[in-house]
Amino acid sequence: MKINITKKEYKSLLDIFSIGDWILNAHKVGNDPETEEYEKLEQKFYSYAEDMGYGDLITYDTKLKRFFPTKKFDETSKYRDLIDEFENDTFWDELIHRLVERDLIKQEGGVKNIMNMNFRERLEKEEPLEKKYATEFEANGLENIRI
Repeated sequence: MKINITKKEYKSLLDIFSIGDWILNAHKVGNDPETEEYEKLEQKFYSYAEDMGYGDLITYDTKLKRFFPTKKFDETSKYRDLIDEFENDTFWDELIHRLVERDLIKQEGGVKNIMNMNFRERLEKEEPLEKKYATEFEANGLENIRI
């Protein structure tokens, strides 16, 4: 199969590969065999950078025998802003979710009691807690968090 893409679409793919790479590898040390196929595909697309007119955004390291995004790519691409937005939203969602879970376990007398609830019942009990935390964090951020 052959896929024809424009120069602009290729640039978008570079952003997508950077976003994917961040999600797959940001918190890992070393290579992960589970993500090897994605890395190979990324390298394949990076190898076309020069032909697509983006040799200034992707460079080849002869010692490591791999392609890498350049500093110019990092400085001119919007992928980093998209990742930052995602991580910020995820932080607040996860914080609220975990606090709600903690409070609900305490309120209902343990995990077992929550596991015995039907979906609707659990949702009805979670909703006011979620609203409470969402309202607090929207108004004050982390200002009132204490340990």
